[in-house]
Amino acid sequence: MEKALKELVTATKAMVLLQLQAMAAPEDREKPELVLARAGFGAREIAALLNKNQHAVAKALQRAGKAA
Repeated sequence: MEKALKELVTATKAMVLLQLQAMAAPEDREKPELVLARAGFGAREIAALLNKNQHAVAKALQRAGKAA
């Protein structure tokens, strides 16, 4: 039960961050990959959520200075 709650909190944080990102001015927007990484998702999870290749996500995170 605790694991499910932790996953729910992480997913909720990601949704809030993505919504805030969508509301930002275009010049202030970050890639969704970075927003999700900041919420605690790993490259594999981000790739699945965004329907992208895991290696492309990992590369985007690496370029942004995030650990994939």
